[in-house]
Amino acid sequence: MVSSVTNANPQQGGKKSKDKTKDLMVLVEDRLAEFTNSMSALTGRVEDMDKYIEELEIIGDWDELHGEMQRL
Repeated sequence: MVSSVTNANPQQGGKKSKDKTKDLMVLVEDRLAEFTNSMSALTGRVEDMDKYIEELEIIGDWDELHGEMQRL
């Protein structure tokens, strides 16, 4: 006769599972914060480049602008 063993306590292991979920959420939140910081820094750099290009266009120094763009 084959006997079937069932989990008598469905809560068993629940705390570990919740801890893993919390750890995963903390990891995701950390990655999201890192991504947000990176995007913020990148946005600032793009805005700085836009201002610099506008200044060069106003001055009319197309050769310097072209040289700068070639180095990127």
